[in-house]
Amino acid sequence: MNTPAPPPVTIRPLAAGEREAIVRFFLREMDDVALYWRFFRTMTPASVEAYAAQMRFGNGCVIFGAFFDERLVGVAELSAIPGGETCPENRPGALSCAELGIAVSNQLRHKGVGRALLDYLLRHAWSRGLKRIQLSSLRDNRPMLGLAASLGFKPLREESGEVIMQALRPADWRGGHGVEPAAERGADAAPPQANCTIRMHKGRCIP
Repeated sequence: MNTPAPPPVTIRPLAAGEREAIVRFFLREMDDVALYWRFFRTMTPASVEAYAAQMRFGNGCVIFGAFFDERLVGVAELSAIPGGETCPENRPGALSCAELGIAVSNQLRHKGVGRALLDYLLRHAWSRGLKRIQLSSLRDNRPMLGLAASLGFKPLREESGEVIMQALRPADWRGGHGVEPAAERGADAAPPQANCTIRMHKGRCIP
């Protein structure tokens, strides 16, 4: 007897009006350990609400959500790194590097949701013209470190128990999932409202 394929997960950009859904996701879909791995500190309902309140939508930041039916089960954030020592080439209108954060529901871990979200986010970044993406993970968060490594991230350095990794845009990159490069849309333009449906057991994003 064949096992039926799992229902599809849809990935799309989130908007500022969905902050309450993001708060519910962090508080209902993640346990204390998962929240600590995501934020590197103990989180309370008040601190989660405060974090969601200061999340930026636009202005060099894009946030994607993964939905199982209508339930938010994953959130990935991509934020421009301010020009400076870590990213000297960044300047208004010519973003080159950014950092990311990602979280997935405890109930859907190891189902391909995190891989699909991260892969989608990277394709979006490369299509916008970004050249490198950084992420930070606690050293004991082996699942995150393994996932990042499988998608091309390399360790840069380690400090205070955190591992900083970096992915570079492939030299032969020629396109993605239909997101226009930043030079054509404007570096801070809102991302298009395009959905991407994937089968969780394959963890691939199929336009």
